Amino acid sequence: MDEYPMKTSFTHHILRAALMVLLTTSSKAAEGGSAEPREISVGERAPLFKLKDQNDREFSLVTIMKRGPVAVVFIRSIGWCSYCQLQTVQLSENLAKLQAAGGQVVVVCYDAPEKVKRFAERRKINIPILSDTNSKTIDAYGMRAASGAGDQIGSAKHGTVVIDKSGIVRSKPRLTSFEGDSAIDALMSALKEASTAKP
Repeated sequence: MDEYPMKTSFTHHILRAALMVLLTTSSKAAEGGSAEPREISVGERAPLFKLKDQNDREFSLVTIMKRGPVAVVFIRSIGWCSYCQLQTVQLSENLAKLQAAGGQVVVVCYDAPEKVKRFAERRKINIPILSDTNSKTIDAYGMRAASGAGDQIGSAKHGTVVIDKSGIVRSKPRLTSFEGDSAIDALMSALKEASTAKP
């Protein structure tokens, strides 16, 4: 006689558990959607970071800014992105010009340190390529690429943030081409402006 109520009760518990799982999953998805990092804007304070370069030296934004404005260049990957490789080589080859403009440059990517080191040695790169393997800095600046699967998850989108000595984002120049001097000229101009900006 009690068999039917037991079955009903059991079914009720199963349905309730399934509903709870569905609600929890939906809630997490909604949270993930709303918590997507927003790209840093001009005029905002730049998030601080400490990352290591291809020579295992630690670079802190606080320390770098003491020497003048800094361009933080986010690239997708030093390993599989040909554009990123060419852009990094171009920045390295023009380091003297960029320093003469009163600034400095660091490249940020999600690649593992050993991959960064191999590339830097092979191409004789003399600017810091900072390895952000957990994408913490990439996310802090809202620069994570929306596309990508598998090994590409966590990579940055292309973008440059110029930060003045006081830690304020002064510009985000578009360095869209590695051919000719247009990208280097745009970056030099941005660094010069940042070096004369009022805090």
